Amino acid sequence: MKKLMLGLLVFLSAVELANAQTVALTALGSLELDYERPVAVAVYPGQPLAARVAFRNGEAFIVPSPGRVQQIEYLVEPGATVTEGQPFAVLRGPEMHHFEMSFESNRALAASAEQRFRSNKPLYERKTISESLWREISENYYTSQLEYEHMRHFFELVVDGDNDPSALTLMAPVASIIDYQPNSSEVEEGDSIALFIPQEAIRLETALPSTIGAHVTALQVGDCSLEIERVSAMTDGFFIQAWTQPLPMDCSLMLGQQVLALPFVRASNAYRVLKSAVFQIERQSYVWVRRGDNLVAVAVTVLGAERDGYVVHSEVPLSGIDTLISSVSAVQGVLLGLGGE
Repeated sequence: MKKLMLGLLVFLSAVELANAQTVALTALGSLELDYERPVAVAVYPGQPLAARVAFRNGEAFIVPSPGRVQQIEYLVEPGATVTEGQPFAVLRGPEMHHFEMSFESNRALAASAEQRFRSNKPLYERKTISESLWREISENYYTSQLEYEHMRHFFELVVDGDNDPSALTLMAPVASIIDYQPNSSEVEEGDSIALFIPQEAIRLETALPSTIGAHVTALQVGDCSLEIERVSAMTDGFFIQAWTQPLPMDCSLMLGQQVLALPFVRASNAYRVLKSAVFQIERQSYVWVRRGDNLVAVAVTVLGAERDGYVVHSEVPLSGIDTLISSVSAVQGVLLGLGGE
């Protein structure tokens, strides 16, 4: 019965609170009342998020295979730093000789097609050859150029002086970090032999809750603080994909590493207060602010937690306002009619 009466009293007092959230200082007797002024904040730390050290699509250099390769001997491990021109793999198999023959053949056909194209272009401009013949010459020229360029880009990475007809040694196109699948068996035409990720392309990738995605300004991992550089314009369920700026050189994170990152969220009307200043009634958070001879309960929303404080949102400006930080529960009890000291 006693518990029932107490519960009823709390309920009725909470209803009364909606109309009168003020306690006179004279009603608090000898309670020790200490105050602190909240500090306005522009950003606050949110809940830690899973993030990955990665790169965006299109930022890595891909070395595709011009054909099927039976055996690849990689000379460096995945994740190793390579310099431009450094040998990174040896391709082996009878098809290597075929690659070289195809390259020489494509080069000769492209040169022949180009000569024919250039010699017939003035004739076409003077209308001395038919439209259909010129179309055939043009198509042959562009097709042969594309095939040759495809092989030429590959052979630009082949180390000179390799006299083994069954092997080709490849070198890195840029200074970067190399990535490949070490356990892949055979590589088909067009498959990636290796990826080369420049250091300036390595960044953190994370999925931000859609409720705060547009307001996150930075991610922090240890001593590394990285500004958000790009946020997807589409949601994936309840999340939005985001990428930070590239990692600085003194940020000791490895490509592919999974980390917990602390997001910093942009906020309006946000303030930092001590945890002791916040109390709850009916799941609503409040702080006591001093106005003249009264303490007034101001509703707040807790946005995030820091060591001994909270970051709260308040529709009522709190900057420069004395906020109670001691005897908070006792004052709450007086408000609810439960008595005080």
